[in-house]
Amino acid sequence: MQNRRYPKIFIRSKSEFAKHISHKNFTKEDALKLINDVKINFEKYWKDSKRSDPKKEKYVRNAKGTPLGMLLKKINSLILAPHDKILPNFIFGGLKDLNHAKAAKHLLGNKRKRTLLKLDIKHFFEQIGLGRVFIFFQNKCGCSKKASKLLSSLCCVSLGPKGSNNPIKTIARGFATSSRLAVWCNLDIFIALNKLIQKRLKGHDPRIAIYVDDIGITASRINKETMEKLYIEIKKLFYSFDKNQLLPLHDIKDKGGIITHNENMQILGLQLNRNTLSIGSKTRSKKNKLMNKLKISTDKKILKNKYMSLIRYKNYIESL
Repeated sequence: MQNRRYPKIFIRSKSEFAKHISHKNFTKEDALKLINDVKINFEKYWKDSKRSDPKKEKYVRNAKGTPLGMLLKKINSLILAPHDKILPNFIFGGLKDLNHAKAAKHLLGNKRKRTLLKLDIKHFFEQIGLGRVFIFFQNKCGCSKKASKLLSSLCCVSLGPKGSNNPIKTIARGFATSSRLAVWCNLDIFIALNKLIQKRLKGHDPRIAIYVDDIGITASRINKETMEKLYIEIKKLFYSFDKNQLLPLHDIKDKGGIITHNENMQILGLQLNRNTLSIGSKTRSKKNKLMNKLKISTDKKILKNKYMSLIRYKNYIESL
């Protein structure tokens, strides 16, 4: 393959697909049986989750406990996850050992007096169509047309609530494969974004962290006006980079913001201090409410478990 920034998967047939997801306790024959079952009963094996938000047109899909859920986990862990290591170091979210806390820590940088630009992509998963996933598998990963069609069809569902029969199909929000595919299908634009940031903020220790649809950008000793100009450039980049997939951003006044080091910088639920992280205001408020309830409650077991869970989380964040 010419482009070495993408995984070398090279699945050419259903038989090769089965071989990729088989192992000692799950034979190739077992894998073929699972694939054929899911192909026939795909629509039966997923539903809309209660976590969906119809008002925001965000539908979370749930395939857990079904053969589809099992197959998606195998695609994610055995076909996609092994290639996490070739992704750029500013990509986080849905990847092994790269959680929201490590994304936030990356933004601390080496130099102080930082300014944070927070961005949020609108309906990120829903912007990534079936055709784009197909192109990723075929053109980027070297899979055959037939295999790419099968793989992409397993990871996408119709837009909107289940049963709407919308002809447009996109990555299924909530499927095990979705976060990794969302990254891979947009890797080129994310790399272009990083190049733009490094160029515009050169000399100010620029950092970028992409956590699924949340993007954080920090730089040292930079004013808000510079960040506002950068935001406008990023919006143009996301609209013009690929005419087949526009990535609209939420207005920074609504979903993001430009925050300086003395204005309580928070992102991904965490607070960015001078050179450390701490839990964000929502988690602190939750911890304090639990502590107050513990003082007056007669049944403390459940509350205490929740409180101790938050304490462990707090200790983990502060230890990074």
